[in-house]
Amino acid sequence: MRKLCIKLPPMAPDYSGVCSALYELGGMSVIHDASGCTGNYTGFDEPRWYDNQKLVFCSGLRELDAVLGDDQKLINKVIMAAEDLKPEFITVLGSPVPMIIGSDFTGIATEIENMTNIPSLGFDTTGLNYYDIGVSKAYLQLAKRFVKPCDTKEEKTVNILGATPLDYSINENITDLMALLERNGYKVNACWSMHSTLEAIKETTKAEMNIVISVSGLELARYLEKHYQMPYIAAVPVGKSGETRLVEALKAGQEQVDEVTEATTETQKRVLIIGEQILSNSLRAYLKDEYQMSQVDVATLFELDKKLARKEDIDIESELHLIKVLKEDRYDIVIGDPLFKQLLPSYSKAEFVELPHVAVSSRLYWDNSPRVMGEYIDEVMKNSVL
Repeated sequence: MRKLCIKLPPMAPDYSGVCSALYELGGMSVIHDASGCTGNYTGFDEPRWYDNQKLVFCSGLRELDAVLGDDQKLINKVIMAAEDLKPEFITVLGSPVPMIIGSDFTGIATEIENMTNIPSLGFDTTGLNYYDIGVSKAYLQLAKRFVKPCDTKEEKTVNILGATPLDYSINENITDLMALLERNGYKVNACWSMHSTLEAIKETTKAEMNIVISVSGLELARYLEKHYQMPYIAAVPVGKSGETRLVEALKAGQEQVDEVTEATTETQKRVLIIGEQILSNSLRAYLKDEYQMSQVDVATLFELDKKLARKEDIDIESELHLIKVLKEDRYDIVIGDPLFKQLLPSYSKAEFVELPHVAVSSRLYWDNSPRVMGEYIDEVMKNSVL
């Protein structure tokens, strides 16, 4: 019951994260469910679906299949579809019912691969974890299965990790980041999971460094660092100051980007940012650097990486936990998805700044997701925090 939501809608689950991570790579994803979970992903968690549909299917799980544990029926359906569609790879993933009956998706994927000779990946997603865990799992399996070692690094070449529409929607955010890198003489080798191909993913190790722009990409970055000696930077270039810090860190090969020198003159406003951790950290650095905010705390309902967190940051366990934090009324400004505004108590005088997050509010606000790279964030903030 810890994740029970009364006022907030269900947030993007792990199977949506897996599908989102693999969406543009030419594979075929099959969600083992009765159609509700697949419809949830394609209809509400995938902004790209409406203009550019890919191979995402429902297995058509029925009650008798679940009772009998008939995995062969699923395997036969996947093989028939693969023979017609000839995908680059096959992904089979779970939903709540397969979790209850203990479906072995690794075994199912292995059998499919043995019968088709098409690389196949199995994911034990349950729908009970959030999207960032699913994205992270998909990245690690992709890396272990497809990424090839490279002895020679291309100079001034980087990868972008964690670029999912569930965090950044499908506006110009990722292309803005790519343009910034190109203006400063850097080439983007592979972008996980937008504007890239499976061939580019395979060549990930050609790059000199990785830029992680969401917590979903952290485990992949650490895997690549351990196995291929690839350093990484965890930051988003929010504001002009954020752009400068990122470029300087790339030149210096530094990992920590969003540590800023405290301003000598600070405002007394206290700020709470509720959102994905790495973007929120970068937004904090921007507010401290360009608006001299004295106290900026980050809170997240998703994964909170301890190495990237400050002591005051809050790992939100549930909707009720977030309500309790907001009831303390310690903040003058709260930044987050528009749906969080309803959780503010009636006596709160905090100003709310809307920053839509697709994984939270889905189709309600994804058309209003702002550009956050560089100076574009000023349009979101200037009327509220000055």
